[in-house]
Amino acid sequence: MANRTTLKDVARAAGVSQMTVSRVVRGDTVVSVRTREHVERVIGNMGYVPNKLAGSLAQAYSNQVAVLIPSLVNNVFASVLAGITEELEKGGYNPVVGVTEYDLRKEEAQLVSMMSWRPAAVILANLVHTDRTRSILKSTSVPVVEIMDVGGDPIDLCVGLDHEAAAATLADYLMERGYQRFGYLGWQTNDFVAAARFRAFRARLETRGYGLVAPDAYHAPPDMPAGKRGLEMLLSAAPKTEVVAFSNDTAAMGGVNLCLEWGMRNPDDMANAGFTGLRMAQCLPQPSTTIM
Repeated sequence: MANRTTLKDVARAAGVSQMTVSRVVRGDTVVSVRTREHVERVIGNMGYVPNKLAGSLAQAYSNQVAVLIPSLVNNVFASVLAGITEELEKGGYNPVVGVTEYDLRKEEAQLVSMMSWRPAAVILANLVHTDRTRSILKSTSVPVVEIMDVGGDPIDLCVGLDHEAAAATLADYLMERGYQRFGYLGWQTNDFVAAARFRAFRARLETRGYGLVAPDAYHAPPDMPAGKRGLEMLLSAAPKTEVVAFSNDTAAMGGVNLCLEWGMRNPDDMANAGFTGLRMAQCLPQPSTTIM
């Protein structure tokens, strides 16, 4: 945590008065375009966020905690949010939630909006952010917690798992079971941890001389309908596939449903594997292998 950047700091760095900075922040048209653009650049570089509570509350921070997650379609994040909410409420805090849809620019915009209300802390998923987001988080004096991933350079606190190690472990397990024709479905390039799992899974197979059948057959959001459609497309392209690893258990559940429709036995005819260890995935008539 660092000392919070103030309006006075911005004015000093920009070489203008505090009133000029205040007018730029308020969108006052009395400021010239050249000066406005200069001050806005300084604001962006310093990670300054205006305080909307100033003058209305005596306390420096609210009892709200900013929580930014990439998706609510992915059941993992619904469970994570439930856990965060439960623990925050014990301490008298309330989560204010933003859904970024795996869009770093949207994450940045939501963070700027939330920080203007002086949250008591910030929780956000993953370790990849825009430069401005990182600047804002590094300049704040409240705790910043990045969750879900530990494979990078955290800004402050970090809680998560090594996704590359998890993917490699799953690949090892499937190879030890004797599978030789592997498929992989349901990853998105803007979901950085899912993409990391995909790369690590494929790389581990390659160390033993294996590859992926139809590796580009289907890229889509990791949900049940996408898992079902994706498996159908993959099997059309590579019908002798022996095992398919899905980006997460939700997508794997869609794959299991397709196997049930087609009368395929899991794992005898073809095996399904996923990530995240969702309990509901183990309630299917033919549960898939998972890792968490």
